[in-house]
Amino acid sequence: MKIWFGTTTLNYKVYKDYYLKIRQYLLDQGHVLTDDWIGECGKWIEDNPQSRRDIKDVYRHVLHAIDTADVSVIEFTVPNFSTSHQITYTLQQHKPVLVLRLKRENTFPDSYIEALDSPYLTLKTYTLVNYKDIIAEFLNYSSLEDGDGRYNIVLKKRQKYFLDWAASKYKKSRSEIIRDLLNEQMTHDSRFKLYLQKP
Repeated sequence: MKIWFGTTTLNYKVYKDYYLKIRQYLLDQGHVLTDDWIGECGKWIEDNPQSRRDIKDVYRHVLHAIDTADVSVIEFTVPNFSTSHQITYTLQQHKPVLVLRLKRENTFPDSYIEALDSPYLTLKTYTLVNYKDIIAEFLNYSSLEDGDGRYNIVLKKRQKYFLDWAASKYKKSRSEIIRDLLNEQMTHDSRFKLYLQKP
């Protein structure tokens, strides 16, 4: 899979070990990073934290990397404008994005990112113990074909009556109601999550 892995260079030295582990795991699993900026520039960024970069060039590279990626994985422990934009831009392209954060004392449970309502957004708090499982589950789920499929469902009269009522009451199609119920079940089914973590 082609992946944009983004994070901030702010406090790079503090969090670089986390960034490097995530990057290496993605590479070890055979994925392609659409712009391996950490591998190419990480050491330079660490050695030159106050240096000025051609930000317009960086911006163009990042957007191109997101455009050519299948998904984005963003390490967002240090909130900032650039990675916030990368998250939003990925969502606007209707591509899945995994946002990873370490739990910190100043982690806000009600930041703007929690207000984003998108089926393409996955928010996770991670540790060095579980980050591989989180990433594997996200990538396996994202690799499932995102297309429409038609199923014939046999319903009892009571179930059909509920669907007709709910469609009218909630101003949704019957298909939307069924999809919402399935998505809710998928989100909370622990056995399905374990299945997705398997390579």
